[in-house]
Amino acid sequence: MRALKNVRIKFMGKEASCTALFDTGSGHTVIQRAFFEKSFNANWSKLPRPIKLYLVNGDFVEADKYVQVTIVVDDVELLPPEVILIIDKFVEEVEVEGRRVKMPELIIGSGTMDKYGITLDPKEGVKLTGAVLLL
Repeated sequence: MRALKNVRIKFMGKEASCTALFDTGSGHTVIQRAFFEKSFNANWSKLPRPIKLYLVNGDFVEADKYVQVTIVVDDVELLPPEVILIIDKFVEEVEVEGRRVKMPELIIGSGTMDKYGITLDPKEGVKLTGAVLLL
């Protein structure tokens, strides 16, 4: 299941808004390098070795950088900060089921959703559970 939502990201005293795809089929949380650089400059760490990932349309990408950021959903800060992978070759659009879809700046994977108690509801979209609200 997938849902789009506008979120905010906090990193090193700066904050940026972006569109996030909450994707239960994604095992990792990733962000576009171009968006991250424009919003926060290039303050990331290198992974010991690259991680191979696949986009929603099946295209292969590699992540070799990561950063810890605070994600803000519905004015609730998800704490502690989350590790997200930075993708260099993040395409702007993908074809899914025969139609062109603009890719969001951030994809929030199932591990992040599980960690913070985020669920997806067919009618209500992204939902935060009470456990997250207590942080």
